[in-house]
Amino acid sequence: MIPIYEPCFNGNEKKYLIDCIDSSWISSQGKYIVKFEKALAEFHNMKHAIVTSNCTTALHLSLKALGIGHGDEVICPDLTFIAPANMVILSGAKLVLVDIDPESLTIAPSLLEEKITKQTKAIIVVHQFGHAAHMDEIMSLAEKYDLKIIEDNAESIGARYKGKLLGTFGDVSTYSFFGNKIITTGEGGAVLTNDDNIAIKCRVLRDHGMSHKQKYHHIDLGYNYRMTNMQAAIGLAQIEDRAETMLRGQIRGRVLIDPNR
Repeated sequence: MIPIYEPCFNGNEKKYLIDCIDSSWISSQGKYIVKFEKALAEFHNMKHAIVTSNCTTALHLSLKALGIGHGDEVICPDLTFIAPANMVILSGAKLVLVDIDPESLTIAPSLLEEKITKQTKAIIVVHQFGHAAHMDEIMSLAEKYDLKIIEDNAESIGARYKGKLLGTFGDVSTYSFFGNKIITTGEGGAVLTNDDNIAIKCRVLRDHGMSHKQKYHHIDLGYNYRMTNMQAAIGLAQIEDRAETMLRGQIRGRVLIDPNR
């Protein structure tokens, strides 16, 4: 059998995990949560990173933080893992599927505009298999119709579009750290954004709707979408080990696509 991907643990993963165990900080609070979030944000030159239990929950938080719900429509590519489509429906919005470009395997800009209606609120852009979506055309449509852009960057961390890192174009971007990803925490995900209000909303919703100003004061209907300190410890070691390599555009022989369209 040829595996899709084999996780590599060549850095401080074991050291940081032992530190978590020795300190007893093993759940969803601890220094590695903060450090991993900071490392993700700094790598992308973004203001905020909010780590989550997986990319599916990161997508749900993104939709909710953008205020998307009943009566809204969200466009999504028809070739992707089921999570983005599921989370659109779970948020209460209507799912609108658009076919892909056969070359990039990402959402086809030429087919997008005909699916936009007065109810369309957002486009989920999935950067598929390391391939960047056609962001110039997509961002132009978003500006024209005042649409939010969610970048699902689960499979393409470190990849670029015309020299710019994926996950830094839209209002929010989401990440997966599943076992077959370039950076893994076993299970895990993240939301990245430059918007202070979106970041606060994601943190509140992630932590049971608890106010970020007053502990155990619940201000919204929230969820338990948190990452553990042990997962974050592994993630921090992974990004320490791979950040420089990703910025050079290559991961252990796997080229990360940088299309010059």
